[in-house]
Amino acid sequence: MEKHPEESRGRILAAAKKVFAQKGYSGARIDEIAGEAAVNKALIYYYFKSKEAILNELFTVFFRHSTEMLLDFVERGGFAQNPEENKRKFEIEYLGYLETNMDLLKIIVMESLKSEAGEIPLFKLVDISGNAPGDRMENIKEYLGKNNIEQKQEMVTEFFTGIMPYVCYLVLKDKWCSHFHMTQAELRKCFDKAMEETHEQYHKNRPGQAY
Repeated sequence: MEKHPEESRGRILAAAKKVFAQKGYSGARIDEIAGEAAVNKALIYYYFKSKEAILNELFTVFFRHSTEMLLDFVERGGFAQNPEENKRKFEIEYLGYLETNMDLLKIIVMESLKSEAGEIPLFKLVDISGNAPGDRMENIKEYLGKNNIEQKQEMVTEFFTGIMPYVCYLVLKDKWCSHFHMTQAELRKCFDKAMEETHEQYHKNRPGQAY
């Protein structure tokens, strides 16, 4: 038995995240994860039954925290006062969270694009009801209290014009800068302007809509 089980478990998850991002989930091997984590295979199987179990744990933790960020924001009055300013602050905070999880974000994109994929991980970024505990969902029923048609419109708009542009920006920004000979600062400035003129403008044109 390990003296520091949580530390070992965390090291395995961090190593798996790196290997999955480099090789893809299907191409990654437990041997490679063990090597990256500097542990033996037996210890990995002690904590996780399979490679799939490791991936599921990574996704669960990521999406839970992602959802909690939004719930915390809504529950403390998020958009009640200065909605535009507060929404922008939240987006900066959320973008920072995604950026610190770049390896996992790449895995989420790769797994979502697989033709045989059953559950699409990317969709969990917009479907918070599947990630939030029941007691906390009760706290934001009024916030989500739209009819079915409105809910569908909100989800489509947020996913395709709000979330996906950020995801694409983060996973492709290094390659974009290299290919088009731009600095990171130049790209970020152009990206922020594009978001302001598209997604943010959409919300400004919808009076009374919080998000």
